[in-house]
Amino acid sequence: MNTPQCSRPELLAPAGSRESFHAAVDSGADAVYLGLADFNARLRAKNFTTRDLSSLVPFAHSRNVKVYVTLNTLIKQNEIASALNVLYQLDQLGVDAVIAADIGLMRLSANNFPKLRIHGSTQAAVHNAYGAEFLKSLGVKRAVLARELSLEEIEETAKASPIETEVFIHGALCYSMSGMCLASSFIGGASGNRGRCTQVCRRRFKRDGRIKNSFGIDGIDTDKDNIDTADGYFFSPNDLQALPFIDRLVKAGVACFKIEGRMKGAEYVSTVVKAYRHAIDFPDDIDYAEKMLRFDFGRAKTVFFMDGRRGEAIDPKRSSGTGIFLGTVAESDGGAFSIKSINNINADDTLTIEKNDRLRIHPKDGFEGIACKAASCQLIGDNDDRRIKITPSQPIKCTTGDSVFLIGKASINTDVNTSINNNSINTIVNIKPTYPAAKRIADSLTPRHDPDSAVNQNPAIKPTLWFKADRLQWLDFLTATPCQRLIFDADLGELESLINSHDVVKIWRSRISVALPPFIEELKLALWRGIVEKCLSVGLRSFTVSNVGHFPLVKGAERIISDSLLWCLNRFTQVELSGRGVSRFIFSWEDEYLNIRDSVYPPPVSNAISGVAPIYGRPPLFISRIKPPLPCGETAVDPHGGAFFVSTKNDLCYTLPKTPVCLFAKRKKLSECGVNDFLIDLSFHEPSYELMGALMSGYKQNIRIDGSTIFNFKAGLK
Repeated sequence: MNTPQCSRPELLAPAGSRESFHAAVDSGADAVYLGLADFNARLRAKNFTTRDLSSLVPFAHSRNVKVYVTLNTLIKQNEIASALNVLYQLDQLGVDAVIAADIGLMRLSANNFPKLRIHGSTQAAVHNAYGAEFLKSLGVKRAVLARELSLEEIEETAKASPIETEVFIHGALCYSMSGMCLASSFIGGASGNRGRCTQVCRRRFKRDGRIKNSFGIDGIDTDKDNIDTADGYFFSPNDLQALPFIDRLVKAGVACFKIEGRMKGAEYVSTVVKAYRHAIDFPDDIDYAEKMLRFDFGRAKTVFFMDGRRGEAIDPKRSSGTGIFLGTVAESDGGAFSIKSINNINADDTLTIEKNDRLRIHPKDGFEGIACKAASCQLIGDNDDRRIKITPSQPIKCTTGDSVFLIGKASINTDVNTSINNNSINTIVNIKPTYPAAKRIADSLTPRHDPDSAVNQNPAIKPTLWFKADRLQWLDFLTATPCQRLIFDADLGELESLINSHDVVKIWRSRISVALPPFIEELKLALWRGIVEKCLSVGLRSFTVSNVGHFPLVKGAERIISDSLLWCLNRFTQVELSGRGVSRFIFSWEDEYLNIRDSVYPPPVSNAISGVAPIYGRPPLFISRIKPPLPCGETAVDPHGGAFFVSTKNDLCYTLPKTPVCLFAKRKKLSECGVNDFLIDLSFHEPSYELMGALMSGYKQNIRIDGSTIFNFKAGLK
């Protein structure tokens, strides 16, 4: 079933459970998106099995509702066969689209299941028409645009896009741009790019002054304006509500309006779908839809970048929990607790708590909240100290100061069981579970790893040392090092200084690769086309790309390097990038040894490209357009004691760990499996001879720098 072109946009609803699925169908959604137990970015939702879909897909189609399935995580090399089997099952089930993020998976789907429609996930970080053009070349029919775009940017992108566009209109926001977040992986040991986000951005951080460490690294900006709190929720955005912009988004030609919320309940799905159904069908009656959304049980609302402004999405003093904030715990005896104050929705409607209402208590440290039902409620105290005492249905642990949120009302009957109880469609699609060609296809590019092979042990293969730098000053320091390749990943001002430094260009021309920023909105494409042309005119003909939208910008390049943000966790992605002219790819900072070993193919192979292993640097944990309420150069400390700081480059905010990653001691292990290109990333470091000396000493001796981490290299990429 293909999506037809129509005058009004499709309304796409989330479903993390059967109840939410039926709530979406009953409330007026045109399509529902959901995930399976594997390869989906919301693994903590209840999710579905292919057996569930064997009946739900026919049922949805009987109601003229489409079903999209998310396979929007990064795929490891040893998961290729399993992913092909899932695609095979979905193809048989007749789902209306697969939402994918991994480039290799997109190509495999297009080649093996041509009737299976593909949509590019927001995890693919498409934010301009060039990105949509790249997806189209992979057989993708729709691009889910980055959530950080303004209305004007969406309009321009939708107008220029060669495929359909989809935008988020409501729900939770990530601080980092989707597909560019390493925070959960680095801090929590579970990758958000693999569906295991631990929401570290929602935690409460302490502000801890200027950055100082053994290498004398300091912050850049001392601006402390508007900062009046020692700690707060610096990276926790409010929820998106784009209701005021629905009419213009319709006129822009956006094909689909998407609601976030696969982790939320059926009440949320029902309420939000009904509100936006009304707004789309009756654009002159937005006020009614706004009233309906008072009870969506989300966070405080923001229009985010829709109105073209920035930095108004975060209130560092507001607890990050989802739901209607009721107040803070005044006292608790283990069996019951009292709330200090009760929230008013508006002047005429005082919110009360009833039996069987669902609550969530968020601890002061910002960690995951505890959900419960109210078994009984009682008003206590006088007008000066009015409280409500709540006895939960089962004992819970909470302490004074914890935040309490209402996440579901027992009295709000959304009739979410209507279609469940009256499901007259009993059709079940019988499918074959295993794609006959899955193993053969996976094995066709699976390396025959042999650590004792002549290729891997050949002493004639000398390692190539790469550096990445973000300031011209670093180039002076690098002249005394064995630097054979340099990626210049700098702010626009520094890049223009390089272009105009003829002597420097003459020295480095054959070794340097100019990096493009990972986010270039539609309105700045002309600017960066001009920058690339300037580079080419002075002989800088190598470029490093970090987004699918970069390829049209670097058509005149002699050499293309794909950076770690252009995720490459399997051989099929490598082959696809090789076909685009990429000669080297940089392994992801969060990748693990076993996957690196499995995805390296010893040369010579005609369509192989070599990987560059980053062995020192500060991986960006968040990359965002939002300036957090924390000055550049200040340290933010998480509840575990990890320290982080914020820096800016090309109008983007980078949150970086104070603790660097260092894999010097793992070089031999990497070489044994065929990796012979190594990268030292000096970005976001203050240039110093002391730092350079320590790094060169550690590199030559294969010794890890004190105070560093090996990230996921040994523990594994989960």
